[in-house]
Amino acid sequence: MQKFLVMVIMVLIIMPVTVFSAGQQDGDVQTIVFADVSWDSVQVHNRIVAFIMENGFDGYKADYMPGDTLPLANGLVQGDIDVNMESWHSNWLEVYKEGIDSGNMVDLGKNMPDAPQGWWVPRYLVEGSGAAAPDLKSVADLPKYADLFTDPEDRSKGLVYGGVAGWSQMKVSEGIFNKFNLEETFNLGIAGSGAALAGTMVGAYEKKEAWCGYYWAPTAVLGRLDMVRLIGSEYEAADVNILVNKSMLEKAPEIVEFLKKYSTTVADNNEFLAKMSNEDWNTQQTAEWFLKNKENVWTKWVSDEVVSKIKEAL
Repeated sequence: MQKFLVMVIMVLIIMPVTVFSAGQQDGDVQTIVFADVSWDSVQVHNRIVAFIMENGFDGYKADYMPGDTLPLANGLVQGDIDVNMESWHSNWLEVYKEGIDSGNMVDLGKNMPDAPQGWWVPRYLVEGSGAAAPDLKSVADLPKYADLFTDPEDRSKGLVYGGVAGWSQMKVSEGIFNKFNLEETFNLGIAGSGAALAGTMVGAYEKKEAWCGYYWAPTAVLGRLDMVRLIGSEYEAADVNILVNKSMLEKAPEIVEFLKKYSTTVADNNEFLAKMSNEDWNTQQTAEWFLKNKENVWTKWVSDEVVSKIKEAL
């Protein structure tokens, strides 16, 4: 009797594992893992794709791997992650080139064209009646207006925010700062995080004060605030591409074809990010808003049959 009870317990322990493994092997449901990098736009794109994939196609479900850019890029190469919806890989060119050249990472093309990066100032500062710096058009003009951007920790100089500590883009800002010899009239500020950088911009904007610094689009901030990019501060156009692990070509070819057609604009992204911020929505709510309100965009990516399924699911 004791031996019988032991055998029953062993069967009960083993059975769920066996059933689960068989289900995976049978391919009833294929889990697609998305790189859930820390900024909002990529997380919204992940959930747009997930909604279409789970409701418009058969046999797929989404999972999300949170993390920073480089660890997730390595995860994509190794096959722990299947999809990266926003590579920004021109900011980490060597890392992505190595992954793509190896064949483990496959580039499906741009999510959005020419995402702008550079140094920005509020439009009210440079345009319109009462503009405090009407001749501020380029980085070369900044020294004339250094007193408007006073550094609170060194009032003898102005302050321009170069970016965020640890971000690769800081090298570009440092190059711009040195190229225009701004060290004589400005200090180059470094924010501790993307949120802190955005906070300095929003805080100045709400008070109608001067602000100058690095930022990028698409973002909720540039979707809400009317900012102007200074001539001479433009970064090279970023490669905001959709990348997949090579295994996707075999295990989910129809999803790969869908992703090849996936395309948005910076204006689309700024719009849904501003909506997300204004309404205090999460990324899932924002993705569903996009699908309900931007049919002219996403219906081009999939077949009429999939379109019908998505509309019904919404």
